[in-house]
Amino acid sequence: MPNSFPNILQTSKQLFDSFFESFTPKLFSPKTRITDACLYSLQAGGKRVRPIFVLNSFFGPSELPKHVSDLKNDSVLLASLAVECIHTYSLIHDDLPAMDDDDTRRGKPTCHKQFDEATAILAGDTLNSLSFYLLSMMETNDPFLIRDSIQILHAGAGMTGMIQGQMEDIEEEKNPSTTNRESKLHSIHEKKTGALIESSFLLGNRLRPDWSEREAVLSRYAKEIGLLFQITDDILDVEGNLEELGKTPGKDAKAGKLTYPGLFGMDKAKSLRSESVDKAISFARELPSLHHEFFLGLPKYIAERKN
Repeated sequence: MPNSFPNILQTSKQLFDSFFESFTPKLFSPKTRITDACLYSLQAGGKRVRPIFVLNSFFGPSELPKHVSDLKNDSVLLASLAVECIHTYSLIHDDLPAMDDDDTRRGKPTCHKQFDEATAILAGDTLNSLSFYLLSMMETNDPFLIRDSIQILHAGAGMTGMIQGQMEDIEEEKNPSTTNRESKLHSIHEKKTGALIESSFLLGNRLRPDWSEREAVLSRYAKEIGLLFQITDDILDVEGNLEELGKTPGKDAKAGKLTYPGLFGMDKAKSLRSESVDKAISFARELPSLHHEFFLGLPKYIAERKN
């Protein structure tokens, strides 16, 4: 892992957190049960990796600012928060009894346990719609930027992306495939996990004037990062513990979900993870005018994480 990667990661997270802490009180005012539920889940912690993907797809080498006040406008931070809102909504709904039925998220009671099921559903709905509102607030002279940004986020989070992946996951759990299980596994996670990760990278990139020159290779890189993220998640679900994961381990196997260790065995799953790291690094070497340290270091960071 390149030496500067941890510093870039830390600076990116601090930049996002600083904006988040100063801006969200304005969004969730006046105080209601719904705003409490939204903030409870948004403030529950997490690595903020998707906002960090947005930031580092926008800023070039040595351009990442340390303070919000260093930015001419906050469009990239609004896009980052939009992605975090979408991601948090997906976690709230994913934990519901009708979905994965989990009691713990990031080491705390899930939203429907802390509040109630109806409030959790509405909090997720709130964060979903809010994310697109945030994109509408971006300042730009590009007449197509907001339109394109909405389409990018919808592709990741909408009916052909994350939602379709979740639907396929539920269908597979109820009626397991007997053929083409590898392609089904790939389809589920390319949409359920990978699509929003890809959107995060592409959103930050779209804010740049040279976005079209970089989009194709960045998309390939992002897809590989999405795959690597899911393989690692599946491995951690088997080998992790509640304290490290912040959520209940072993639920995928108990539910009969289609996973990489379940389909291929743990040794093969770890081999696939290593192959994915190598592929992502090779794509990173093709990326023009980006934080090479960040994009080269990210695959190993994802593969070696404990939660």
